[in-house]
Amino acid sequence: MVKKSHFYLLSNILLRFISIVFFPSIGFSHGLNVRYELPIPLYMYIITSVFIIVVTIFLSKYFINKYIKSSKEISERHKYNNKYLGVFSFLILNSLIYIGYYGNQGSLNNIINVFIWVWFWVGFAYLSIISGRLWPKINPWFFLFSSIIKNLYKFKWIKRVKRHSIKEVSLLGIFLLIIFLWFAIVFPGREVPKNLSFFLVIYSLITFIGMLIYGRVRWFNHAEIFSIYFGMLGRLGIFKPYNNFNKSNFRIPFSGILMGKGNIYSAIFIIIAVSSISFDGLLETNFWNNLKLFIISISFLIPIFKLLVSVFGDLHIILDTLGIIFTPMLLFILFSLSCAKGLKYFKQNYNIKTLIIIFAPSLIPIAAAYHVAHYFSFLLIAGQLAFPLISDPLNLGWDLFNTANYKINPFIINAKIGWSVILFSVIIGHVASIIISQKIAYTLVVNKKNAIKAHFPLSIFMILYTVFSLWILSEPIIH
Repeated sequence: MVKKSHFYLLSNILLRFISIVFFPSIGFSHGLNVRYELPIPLYMYIITSVFIIVVTIFLSKYFINKYIKSSKEISERHKYNNKYLGVFSFLILNSLIYIGYYGNQGSLNNIINVFIWVWFWVGFAYLSIISGRLWPKINPWFFLFSSIIKNLYKFKWIKRVKRHSIKEVSLLGIFLLIIFLWFAIVFPGREVPKNLSFFLVIYSLITFIGMLIYGRVRWFNHAEIFSIYFGMLGRLGIFKPYNNFNKSNFRIPFSGILMGKGNIYSAIFIIIAVSSISFDGLLETNFWNNLKLFIISISFLIPIFKLLVSVFGDLHIILDTLGIIFTPMLLFILFSLSCAKGLKYFKQNYNIKTLIIIFAPSLIPIAAAYHVAHYFSFLLIAGQLAFPLISDPLNLGWDLFNTANYKINPFIINAKIGWSVILFSVIIGHVASIIISQKIAYTLVVNKKNAIKAHFPLSIFMILYTVFSLWILSEPIIH
């Protein structure tokens, strides 16, 4: 009777989950800065999601070896090309910089904001997740290298650094990533068009100097943050990173995670990417606001905060900055502990650092899933702002594409579809991460029972992260 009652409870929750997701009786409107409201209590979603993931863990062993290829069978070869797309993207980059400086300075009245924050940072990530590594084909800075930097080496006073470590370039890449994330998430003036143009100019300069000193390949592989980030997400896509899109270049989704060899710096980059998206969501919750109020009320920290305010200004920006620094550190510690718990079941030549490097790519589906879930409504609604702006980019009364009078539709998608996409993207992403990490564990541990034991702490870590992600998505946005 006990077993039957448990089965009935889980079945009931699962059925309610499916029925309400696909056939909700209530739809909630939404806007640019609000999320879909949960039509049923959050705990039911969490219970059901965890149930699905746990079932997946036990069932994965029956199909994991059949459908997921080993890393030895997959190559990450890629050639940077199409000069015509490179020229086009380079012209777009310069046009955006010009419009950002000389166009309307309203955040909603300048296409640079929509293009960079919505179409590029959010939309292109979606495209990379689905298709694969597209960024190298349109990278405007690669065109810059091909057309200018190569010719500079003719001068004797220009010397490329011949001997340099991966560590040096990778640390520069991690530093640039943190700076960009701070600018994108914390900096209050990120939506001012002139500030965004200034950022693009500075970043282009840094990229130019980096390619000049370290060479194109080394810089793009280890320091150019968009190449690394979109390349990371592109490992989930259905295309191998080859030049031509033909039948032989198709692959099973998520299988690209098992490609190539990483290092501790690429692992850190992945963890920072995962934590930053979560922190972006956490930043908009009442929980984070209350946590900041609690921190500044601690008596022995008050003198420190007074000093920081006198030097850096706004206290909230200081605390948000500390948050974006310490959040990836916390996630790194938790991930390291989950790897360390299963260390004894692996071969003797493995240590915690090695396991972090090996298992870190399995977090990529989580990063992709939360990116899709967190920015879904933002992409659909804010992305529409580009239609009227593209016809009149300089606010001169033009109507180049007959879209100047386009009206934004805030109801372009309803709550039913919205929450379906959000919930299933989170679940699929976390399930994929568990399966991939389990595949990796099977390849490192000969005994299958020990492989399950070795992987168990990571499974718990990912399940808890699922709960955390769903909780953030369920929280209402505050400003």
